[in-house]
Amino acid sequence: MNLLILPKGITGFVDNMEEKIDGQLFKKNCFDVMREVKGEVLKWEGPLYPYNYFKVHIRLKGELFYILLNEYYPYLAFVNKWEENVIEFTDLPALTKGFTEYYSILTKKELDLPFSNKGHDLEKVELKQAAYWQPRSIGEVIFNCWD
Repeated sequence: MNLLILPKGITGFVDNMEEKIDGQLFKKNCFDVMREVKGEVLKWEGPLYPYNYFKVHIRLKGELFYILLNEYYPYLAFVNKWEENVIEFTDLPALTKGFTEYYSILTKKELDLPFSNKGHDLEKVELKQAAYWQPRSIGEVIFNCWD
């Protein structure tokens, strides 16, 4: 498995990030994919401070999940439990195909890898935030609600 190298700005703490994810395209993609798999979008939320990601609450085959997309990079994850400070990642192969054309789908295994501040392209301010918040996993850095 390739190690995921986190790029500069992924945490949302770099001021000069020029590119952001197209939220309207993501919203359209969510509705298209969910229609294709006979699922339902229950709620779509843009990245509101302090969250650095889009959050979409969905129902698929009677079960509730979330789709998260980083605000700055096309990193997408599926979640089976989302609470203020607890995110449990999962894999949803039924949805992966519909999103791969637009986003990098991160697996539960990748997202649950322990975070180390070495070997990434993060800025000093991001490393400082990581030292303060002490994320346990790569997923907690990519999808954070640090303020």
